[in-house]
Amino acid sequence: MVRLFLLLMLTSWPVTGLPQQSQQIKKDFVSAFSNGNTRLLDSYFHGFINMTLSGKKGFYPDIKAKWLLEDFFQKHKVSRFTLKESGYSGDNYYLIGIYDSGTTQWNVYFLFSPGEKKFQIQQMDIEQIKK
Repeated sequence: MVRLFLLLMLTSWPVTGLPQQSQQIKKDFVSAFSNGNTRLLDSYFHGFINMTLSGKKGFYPDIKAKWLLEDFFQKHKVSRFTLKESGYSGDNYYLIGIYDSGTTQWNVYFLFSPGEKKFQIQQMDIEQIKK
């Protein structure tokens, strides 16, 4: 009887996790890029991040990666951001969009991987679209 109760409790337990986290990541990501502000992404910077920005590639500690993204936002003020795609690749969650700074457009790709408590940025690629 106890086993049946535990089984029923576990199967009816509300599942919090990936779907809820991915919706919050998407919301924070779109808001950060639409406003050119990294503050909403602060909690996702943890450890080292594989980053490509304007053709420069590197593996940076989170503080440096955040600083480089802030610098990008200052140099290329946002006029519009469009989220093109989001989804899962295995356990990882990705977002792809177009960042428009008025005169220049950029392809944006972020890959988030599960951390101890929540997703964290694993990879960040921002590449200028050549016309």
